[in-house]
Amino acid sequence: MTKYKIKLRSNSAPLKNPLLILSGVSKSFSNREIFSGVDLMVQQKDRIAIVGPNGTGKSALLKMIVGTVDCDEGSVDRNKNLKIGYLPQETNWGSLDNEIITEMKSADNEIFDLINKKKEYEHLVFETKDGDSEENVNKYEKVVQKYEKNKGYKYEISTEKILREFGFPEKDWKRTVRSLSGGERTRLALAKIVLCQPNILILDEPTNHLDLETIIWLENVLVDSDMTIIAVSHDEYFLNLVFDKTFELTKNGLEKYYCNYSGYLEEKKKRREGEEAIYKKQEKYLGKQQEFIDRFRAKATKAKAVQSRIKMLDKIEKVEKGEKDGKKIRIKFDEFPRLPHRVLEIEDLAFGKKDMPLATFKGKWEIEKEDKIGIIGQNGAGKSTLLKTLISKKEVTQGKIEFSNEVKVGYYAQAHEDLDPNKTILEEVESKTDDNENKVRSILGALLFSGQDVYKLISELSGGERARVAIAELILGHVNMLFLDEPTNHLDLESKSIIAGVLKNFNGPIMIVSHDRYILDEVCSVIWEIENGKVTKYLGNYSDHRQKKGKKG
Repeated sequence: MTKYKIKLRSNSAPLKNPLLILSGVSKSFSNREIFSGVDLMVQQKDRIAIVGPNGTGKSALLKMIVGTVDCDEGSVDRNKNLKIGYLPQETNWGSLDNEIITEMKSADNEIFDLINKKKEYEHLVFETKDGDSEENVNKYEKVVQKYEKNKGYKYEISTEKILREFGFPEKDWKRTVRSLSGGERTRLALAKIVLCQPNILILDEPTNHLDLETIIWLENVLVDSDMTIIAVSHDEYFLNLVFDKTFELTKNGLEKYYCNYSGYLEEKKKRREGEEAIYKKQEKYLGKQQEFIDRFRAKATKAKAVQSRIKMLDKIEKVEKGEKDGKKIRIKFDEFPRLPHRVLEIEDLAFGKKDMPLATFKGKWEIEKEDKIGIIGQNGAGKSTLLKTLISKKEVTQGKIEFSNEVKVGYYAQAHEDLDPNKTILEEVESKTDDNENKVRSILGALLFSGQDVYKLISELSGGERARVAIAELILGHVNMLFLDEPTNHLDLESKSIIAGVLKNFNGPIMIVSHDRYILDEVCSVIWEIENGKVTKYLGNYSDHRQKKGKKG
């Protein structure tokens, strides 16, 4: 577990509310309107989670708030003194070959430029033969004055202080960004944001690429912070702990719920039920009035009453039928003949490099047909390597791996490297199964690929779409044991819930590498933790594991 603790505080002067206002904002992509009519007012210390299915434009909305993307209609008004700290899904580093200390100092471009110029003129004036010329000395003095005016000394001292607070000791400052793990890069990106002293944090999927311990660390940092935070996330545990407002982005704007994510789910259900009841009641009433009009329209004695009701119906404000939720994934794995009780045996296994194995299993481990095993550990511990080693039996430095003859393994790769980018969805999936085209199209349709969608190139798909293609290949592979490496990455919250149900009901064993606590709790009955080069087994789900280790989160 990370041993560093920080206090994430807004060091900028308090601003007058509101911090920012969005009015009637809309956005279209490829002539297709994604959303419109977005209204949002953000106050100091707000904790707002933006949720919604994949493709609704959540990331685009964050970019509009930040100012890197323009809205097509409407306006975004920011407090003139607002300083935004933005953590995108994929950080744009100055260079992956930058040293940590250099990348950190580049957080403020203006000061970073002055630091480099100051260093350049110091070298010129003090270390070169002609450096003490009047022209060079004057240039040096001007740079130093500007550096001091912009509080360059304080900035460099803060740089080093914040790096230490974020778990980067001085001995690591010469490491390159390229050498950092996903979790370390996220910490560095967050440290750069803090250095710039923002009033508000805008976070887009901040838990992506983080191991479980670092996710819990980030949650604790944000919960303890006094900053205004707006975030998009597909991690319900994170949403429940950090945020007290949940705004759902729809094509018609933001539907606002003043509660955490669990409260939002309950309140949304009640709203939908209430809207449906009101709609049905009005439909019944309107039907009766129309029936009266049709029945007595031709009777002179009722003409006045009929005209009165016609006018009344023209004036009445019609209740719109509540929007149905979008199409949902509807899949299940085929049933297959019962497996033997023992499906896999591992004995005294060490895997990884021969001279330095990543981790070892002590003694004999038997995996049974009902086992749903969650594999956890810090980034770099060897979780993905373990899955690949068990399947291929490569990188075994000692011990044995033995599958039962009846086992047919299906593998889901985290990076989807098994998908051919030059094939269409239909071509790719057909190449991995003996099933006919009708069966393939049926499964793809259940995974929301319908009509012309199946002719999209793999290279053109989003992360979520690739995930669904990989799931289709698993189903059509007619496998009876699953090895899954981060299967819920890029999936929206509702899709994750559906996939969790499918995996829970899979009638064979599963080994799943995941940083998703919801999946680890809902699906898994056993946890394998890779820690300090050793694999340890815990009975129960992830929450049971945390309780046994006496940890929270």
